[in-house]
Amino acid sequence: MRDKLLLGAFLLCLTLPLQAGDEFHKIRYDLQTAATLSSGKHAPFWLVSNRQGETSLTHNQAYLSAGLYRDFDKTQKFTWAYGIELIGAWRHTSPYYVQQLYADLKYHCWELSIGSKERWSEGKHRTLSGGGLTFSPNARPIPQVRFGINEYTTAPWLFNEWVQVKGHFSYGRYADREFILAHMTHAPGGTYYTYDILMHEKTAFLKIGNEAKAPFSVEIGLEMYTQFGGKFMIKRHGMADSLRYDLPHSYKEYLKAFIPMGGGNDAPASEKQNINGNVLGSWHLAANYHINDWRIRLYYEHFYEDHSGLLGYHRIRKGEVVSYFPWYDGLYGFELELPSNPIVSTLVYEYINSRTQSGAIVNYWEDPLVGKDNYYNNSIYQSWQHGGMALCNPHHLSPIYADVPTMNMPYTRISSHHIGFEGTPTPQIGYRFMGSYTTHWGTYDDPLPHPQSQLSLMAEVSYAPTQWQGWQFTGAIALDRSPLIGNNAGTLLTLRKQGFIKNK
Repeated sequence: MRDKLLLGAFLLCLTLPLQAGDEFHKIRYDLQTAATLSSGKHAPFWLVSNRQGETSLTHNQAYLSAGLYRDFDKTQKFTWAYGIELIGAWRHTSPYYVQQLYADLKYHCWELSIGSKERWSEGKHRTLSGGGLTFSPNARPIPQVRFGINEYTTAPWLFNEWVQVKGHFSYGRYADREFILAHMTHAPGGTYYTYDILMHEKTAFLKIGNEAKAPFSVEIGLEMYTQFGGKFMIKRHGMADSLRYDLPHSYKEYLKAFIPMGGGNDAPASEKQNINGNVLGSWHLAANYHINDWRIRLYYEHFYEDHSGLLGYHRIRKGEVVSYFPWYDGLYGFELELPSNPIVSTLVYEYINSRTQSGAIVNYWEDPLVGKDNYYNNSIYQSWQHGGMALCNPHHLSPIYADVPTMNMPYTRISSHHIGFEGTPTPQIGYRFMGSYTTHWGTYDDPLPHPQSQLSLMAEVSYAPTQWQGWQFTGAIALDRSPLIGNNAGTLLTLRKQGFIKNK
């Protein structure tokens, strides 16, 4: 029955835009079809990564998406929005699925969002950045209920409009049960996995500066996520022979996710000793400077897995306070905007180091949480992923790149250089280029015998003819050179039509 409803909704999205006209009447449509043709072990890295999970690793694939959206009316104090996007795919993890389905309410600066909605990394360029260390647009959206202030909003009661704030909190549930069960079918006995995972996230950001009065501003922010609940499985021989353990998911667990605290009597032993669920996140620092239309942004993001990364390590030894904060693990970024330059309008460079992870040695006598942080992996929730795709910066490589069925991320100790730039040489033609060079060391518990390097490049050109309003043709070529993901080369061809439903 569900399949028939999805198919009917998909056909409805295809037929409604046939009535489209040039008038703007709030409801817009977006039709898109794309095909990947490639050779090698997988589809090239940048034809898969940071695309909201719409493409897959399969080297030859295609999909058709149809979406209807109503955006906020910015002239109104109280307004509402919604969106639905359905995808039919060939040689994907599923033949069809709901990519987006959400309803939003907004009053002044406060927003409530319910459902699956595509979102982006905090403080990173949407099309050129490699993505945030905690969250990137690399996986399909997670259904959630989200409330907060999503855009920087002036706080007039603080320093005469020189301070802006934003932040939100949400609760969601993973929608990848079918993928997990299918992916783990061929896993060996003794393998564990968890599905129907619950998730909580919260952010808080502060910006000091007034662009109308001064060219300089600074930002500081914090992201924190928690995986909790779900069904923990230990596979014995076949999938039907698995041992199942329902992790705690009462209202108390929602509170413990909001205010991190230890697990209760029914929680796993590791969560009783530490924090309930799998908690991770990142600190953000940024400095902005603009001259006319020129804009320079420097930013730093520091990822943490426990309190040694969140607040640092502090102990008293022989009467002296010893402090340690692994600041050199992080993402260092530079963004330059040149709006009046048609050849290169935006340039981004990012460097990531995640090799330290609080060190290779755990001193259980002083603090068992300092050392071997094992970024993104967890003994219960496997890793920071959704549907096999990493929720963090994709340079750490998603679990689906592992050679054996697992939901762990096997290559999280990396150093990476990434560059991206774009421009619009003519009003009809735009382009972007992305390139990255990453060295992988594996993990502390499972290191690679020798560091392995990965080179991934992509060039993309878009053409939007003025005589065909709303049409866009895009072609991208990409290649990889890597012993871990293979030597891959291919192209992604996309045809897109956007417009508005005519007011009858």
